[in-house]
Amino acid sequence: MKIKVKRLALVVSGLFLSNMPVAQAADTTDLGQIHIQGLPGGTGTGLIQQEESPKARSSVTAVAIKKKAPTSTAFQMIETLPGVSTFDQDGTGLFGGTLRVRGYNSNQMGLTLDGVPLNDSLNYTINIQEFADSENTCEVFLTQGSTDIDAPHVGASGGNIGISTCDPKDKLGGKVAFAVGSNSYHKEFVRFDSGRFMNDRAKFFLSLSQAGVDKFKGDGKADREHLDAKAVFNFDGGSFSKLSALYNKMNNANYRTVSKNDIAGGGYDLDFGARAPQHQPALAGTAQNDTTYAPNAGIFGASGAQYAGFNNNPFENYQIALQNHWQISPKASIDVNPYYSYGYGTGGNQLTTVTESKASSALHGGIRDANGDGDTRDTVAMYGSNVSQTDRWGITAKANYQAGIHNVSGGIWFDRGASRQYSPVVGIGNNGNAADYWLRDSSAYLQYQDGTPYNASRNWKTDVDAHTLFLQDSFGLLNDKLNVLLGLKRQSVSRDFNNYASGSGVNANGVNYSEHQDFSDNLANLGLRYQFTDKQSAFFNAGQNARAPENSANTGLAQLTGKNYSTSIVDGVMVAKDAAGNAIPVNILAVNVKPEKSSNFDAGYRFAGEQLTFSGSVFYVDFKDRLSSQYDPATNLSTQFNVGKSRTVGFELEAGYKLNSNWNVYGSMARTESTMLEDQVFVKTTNGGSVALPTSGKQMPDTPKWLASLSLQYTYGSFYSSFQGRYIGARYTSLVNDDQVGGYTLYDLGAGYRFAPTAFMKTPTIRLTVSNLFSKQYLSMTGASGSSFTSNVNPVVTAQGTVAGNISTSGNPVSPSFYVGAPRTLQISMSTDF
Repeated sequence: MKIKVKRLALVVSGLFLSNMPVAQAADTTDLGQIHIQGLPGGTGTGLIQQEESPKARSSVTAVAIKKKAPTSTAFQMIETLPGVSTFDQDGTGLFGGTLRVRGYNSNQMGLTLDGVPLNDSLNYTINIQEFADSENTCEVFLTQGSTDIDAPHVGASGGNIGISTCDPKDKLGGKVAFAVGSNSYHKEFVRFDSGRFMNDRAKFFLSLSQAGVDKFKGDGKADREHLDAKAVFNFDGGSFSKLSALYNKMNNANYRTVSKNDIAGGGYDLDFGARAPQHQPALAGTAQNDTTYAPNAGIFGASGAQYAGFNNNPFENYQIALQNHWQISPKASIDVNPYYSYGYGTGGNQLTTVTESKASSALHGGIRDANGDGDTRDTVAMYGSNVSQTDRWGITAKANYQAGIHNVSGGIWFDRGASRQYSPVVGIGNNGNAADYWLRDSSAYLQYQDGTPYNASRNWKTDVDAHTLFLQDSFGLLNDKLNVLLGLKRQSVSRDFNNYASGSGVNANGVNYSEHQDFSDNLANLGLRYQFTDKQSAFFNAGQNARAPENSANTGLAQLTGKNYSTSIVDGVMVAKDAAGNAIPVNILAVNVKPEKSSNFDAGYRFAGEQLTFSGSVFYVDFKDRLSSQYDPATNLSTQFNVGKSRTVGFELEAGYKLNSNWNVYGSMARTESTMLEDQVFVKTTNGGSVALPTSGKQMPDTPKWLASLSLQYTYGSFYSSFQGRYIGARYTSLVNDDQVGGYTLYDLGAGYRFAPTAFMKTPTIRLTVSNLFSKQYLSMTGASGSSFTSNVNPVVTAQGTVAGNISTSGNPVSPSFYVGAPRTLQISMSTDF
C-alpha cells in the first residue's frame, strides 16, 4: 500500500508542477454533448472551474456529472475535489453514503438544493440519495471552511455544498435513459421538456425515474421512485420566477455493520441472517419467550444474525420551492424564495422484543398482551423502529443594490420545522411479515395497559425556529484589481423539545418533561481577492461559523439516582423520593452541551491559463466546543457532547491540465491535521468514578491526514474514456487514538460513445462505468454523518482509575463498527435526447 500511495502522490505532484507546451484547440463548448473541446486549462473535465470567489471553493459541472453512474449522489459527484473524503455503501449511490471535508462530517456542512436547505432541522444529517436525479443536475459546488454569509444554515460549521438543477430546455423535446449493472442494478428515466411558450416567456420540464439494486452481500435491496419538475417564467427587465418540486420514495435494506473481530470470525461478507423469527406457541397462563425458542437460535442478541427482512429504511419525502427575482431597476433587485418540505421514514434494526406486564410498578401500568394468548407473562418478538416525521417551511428574502463601487445585499432567512420522533411496535407473523411495514397505522400499534401507544425507546416532539439576518458588501479597489467582500450575519435557533414517557421501566426517558433552548451568534466574514494578471490571482478569507447542538442533547435528562435521591414507577408514573421517602419532583438535568464555533482562515493562489487551471490554498481552523456524538447500544441512542477546543491546519491543491485536444488530466491533493486541544470527554471508571480521557494532542477520529485523486480523460470524436484513482489515508477510530483503519486506493473506469442521430433519437449514447475496478477491500466508519465515535477501544489507566475499553462478550477488546466497501460495481447506461 505504501508504494501505491507514493506513486499516486508523485503523479499528482507532477501535475501541479507541469507546464509543458502543448497544442491548443479552438474554443468551443457545448454542455449538452459528450464531446467537449477547447475549454481553457483543464476545465474540459468538468472537475475544476476558474473560480472567482475570495475563499476556498471547488465545483463540478454537468460535463463531469453526466459521466458518473446514473444514480450517483452529490457526494459521489464531488469525491475527487480537494479535502473531500466520501464513502458510498454499495457503489451505486442508492444506499446513500457519508462525507467528510477537512475532517468536518456531513452534518457540519450546510447543503442546499437550488437554495433550499436540506439538512435535517434537528440533527443536521443528510440522506443524500433523496434528492435530484443526476440527469437533472448541472452543478455541485463546495466551499471548504467558511460558509457563504447568505446561505440558509444554522448548523454549518465546516462550509457548505450547493446542488443546482438544470433549467428546462428552450425547445420541445425530452430525454429517455435506462441502465443495467451489477447486482441486478437498473434505472429507467424519462424527461419531457415543453420548450418555450406564452410568447417565449415560459417553459417547464417533468421527469420520472425508478431504480433498484440488490445488496452486494446478504439479503435485501434498494428501490427508488423519483420525480423532478421545474418551471421557469421570464418577466420583462430581467425578472423571473422558478417553481421546482421533487418527490422521492425509497425502501432500502440495511447493510450489517461489523467490527474487526466480526470480520476475522465471519468474513468480509458477514451480513444479517435470512431466517425469520418464529413465535413460541402461545399458551394462556404460561410464560413464553421467543428469544429462547429453539428455532430462533442465533437470531437475537448483540452478536446474533438477526433478520434481514427487519433491517430496512423505508422513507418518503417531497419538496416544493419558488425562486423569485425581481429587477426593480438596473441597480436594484429583490429575491424572495419560499419553500416547503416533508419527510417521513423509519430505520435501524426493526426486530425487537417486548415483555408483557401488568403492574402499578411499570410505566403506564405495563404492556398489554402482545401475542394474544390472554395473559401478560410473555416475551414476544415484534417489529418496531424509530420513526421520524418532519414538516418544514421557510423563506429567504434578499435585497440587492449597486451604490457606486459597492454591491450591497442584505436580507433574512426564516425556517420553521415541526418534528415527531417516536418508536412504535407492531406484531409480526411467522412468515416474516410485519402488521404495518411503514408504521403509519396507529391502530396496529402495541399499547400500554392505559391504552396509550407503547414507545420502545423515544417519544419526542420538537418545534424549531431558525433565522438569520445578513448584510454583505462587495466592492473593488486599486482599479478593480482588489475585490473586497465584507459580511455580517446574526443567526438564531429556538427549540422547544417535549419528551413523553417511553420504555417500560425506570429510565432517563421515563417521565414527561419539556426543554426550551435559544442559541444566537453574531458572525463575520472578510474576503479579499487580488487579480495580478488576467491569469493569476490570490485570495484570503477569514470567516466565523457556528452550529447549535443537535436535538439529542435534550434527551435522557431525567435523573434516576443520586445522593439522598431515588426514582421508581408508582401507579404507572415515574416518581422521585428524597432520603426520608417523601415524594419530590423528578430532577431534570440541565443541558450542558454548548454550540460549536469555528474561525476559518484560508489563503490561496489561482492560475487560469490556456492549458493549466490551478488552485492551491492553506487553511487554519480554530474550533471551540467542538461537538461529537457517541453511540450508546444500551439505549439505541447517540449522545452528543463537547470535546473542547481543536485546531485544524493543512493545505489543498487542485489542477486541471489540457495536454492537447484529446487528453485532459485533473488532480487534487490535501493534507489535514485536526488536533484536539483539551481533555473534555468525561467517562466512568471501573470503580464508579469519573475521569477526563487523555484526548489532548490526539487527531479527530475519521479524519485522514492525506487525500489525493487523479483523473485522466481522453476524447476522440464521439468517444471518451476516463480513468480515476482516489487515495484516502489512514484514520483513527477512537477519541484517544488507540485504534485505526488503514488507508486505501480506489480506481474507477468510465467510457462512452455517442452515435449519429437517427429517427427521433438526437443523441443516442452508451456509457460504461466501473467503480472499485480492482475490488479493493476497505472499511468506513459507521454513522449517517460519520460522527459516532468510540471513546476508547482498549482500557485506559488514569490516576483516577481505569476506563474500560469497548469489550466484547468474549472479553477481548474490539474496534468500533464499520461498513465494508463495495466490490467492483459495473453499470451500462443508454440514453438519448429527443
